[in-house]
Amino acid sequence: MNRRFLFVGPTLPDAARLIEDETITVLPPVAAGDLLRLPLSPGDAVGIVDGYFHQVGAVRHKEILTLLNRGIRVLGAASMGALRAAELDTFGMEGVGGIYADYRDGRLEADDEVTLVHCAADEEYRPLSEPLVCIRATLARAVEEGVCDTEAARRLIEVFARWPYHRRGYDGLSAAGRQAGLDMGTVGRIRRYCMAHPADPKRDDALMLLDALRDGRPAPPHAGGGVPEVNRTSFLHAWQMAAWGRGISADEREADLAALHVCQLFMDDYPRFHRDLVFGALAAECQEECGATIGCTLTDREEIALRHGEHRGLYRLPPDRDRLGFLTHWLTDQERNVLSSSDQLIVFLARGFRLAPGIAPDEFALRSLRGQPVWARARHVVRLAWELNDRIVGVDESRDPIRLPRRKVLEVLAEWYGADQHELDFVAMDRGLESAADLADAGRAFYMLAKYNRGAITRLLSGAGDPELRPATVHGPRCDGAPRRNSAM
Repeated sequence: MNRRFLFVGPTLPDAARLIEDETITVLPPVAAGDLLRLPLSPGDAVGIVDGYFHQVGAVRHKEILTLLNRGIRVLGAASMGALRAAELDTFGMEGVGGIYADYRDGRLEADDEVTLVHCAADEEYRPLSEPLVCIRATLARAVEEGVCDTEAARRLIEVFARWPYHRRGYDGLSAAGRQAGLDMGTVGRIRRYCMAHPADPKRDDALMLLDALRDGRPAPPHAGGGVPEVNRTSFLHAWQMAAWGRGISADEREADLAALHVCQLFMDDYPRFHRDLVFGALAAECQEECGATIGCTLTDREEIALRHGEHRGLYRLPPDRDRLGFLTHWLTDQERNVLSSSDQLIVFLARGFRLAPGIAPDEFALRSLRGQPVWARARHVVRLAWELNDRIVGVDESRDPIRLPRRKVLEVLAEWYGADQHELDFVAMDRGLESAADLADAGRAFYMLAKYNRGAITRLLSGAGDPELRPATVHGPRCDGAPRRNSAM
């Protein structure tokens, strides 16, 4: 049976109760990366009602296009879903309801028409403001029932539209009426009506989407005539990598990419592992394109890879030292002085390796590391690092690793590798990263653990057991601050 998912929050807080035992998985408002974490197959369906945009990144258009390209049905209504559907309906996303139609046809233009501030899920997304689209609908009903005239409603809406979305609400009608220059007796009558009879077109549209998600019908034909092919850019790749291995919970932080960084940064034999991957890939490519025979040993693969570089016109064999000036940027001074010409080219191939477009080196390494014993140990290191970071940041937010300058991270890593700072670009390339800057960015989350608990990392990655975490001494209670408020549309 095809799987169905619904991203919803303050627009339909009782969605789970309405669905009951139906095979629809209800999830919190969608955020950037959430769609890429779903276990989807062609024919599955995803409904988007609510989505975050302020405290976290909003769901990206290319994420939706990626699902459509894979044969996933994507529906949108009421809020963030209506916005994205109006933008992507020509590519196959299905819009549902009147709010979507208003955005599609230009009657609504501003994103903040559907925006509100609300409490967290454990408070059932209790609203703390009112979406302008709902205020419009309520005032339109007030006009129909003779509570006020069209001009008064128009002037009130103009005032609300100028206000920031978090200030909008029926309890603000008195202030809005004064700004609009209306008779306060009339404003009082309008306020009492709106408080007693609020319209909720967002909920109405969300219920329509729920019905559409239930029926399981195939996606209808659309004006675009076919979903465009989605190019797997470096940005899309990075989003997918960040989503791999993570649950669909917004609080899950054990990304596979973080575990890969642990291996790249701290495994003593990762450079050898990286070389094995590179020369295996180059040998396979040479066999496919040039007809070379792949040997069974690393040395054979290195030889084939070396010849493949000649096939590609990078150099001539046997190598002439006078023609290897381009290696200056790929080798240390010592390597240029000590290594033979052939060995210099071997180092160059390992450091300069790039896969074909659509496959990035970190993805290539992930596929090879998953399932190996070190993988679970690397994930444990990730958990330890985050526990330590949380303890320290809970006492002093200024010590959040994300704020660390690269220089400080590189100091710790240089000490770890026993390398000089100017050699870290080469260290990074030997570990499957492009530069010292990438090395620092990968290491920032593990700075505290590497600086204060180096033994924990080495013992875990060597399989010597699960050491007790001994964080740096911190003092004072953890304070989570004020009640949580979220913004969604």
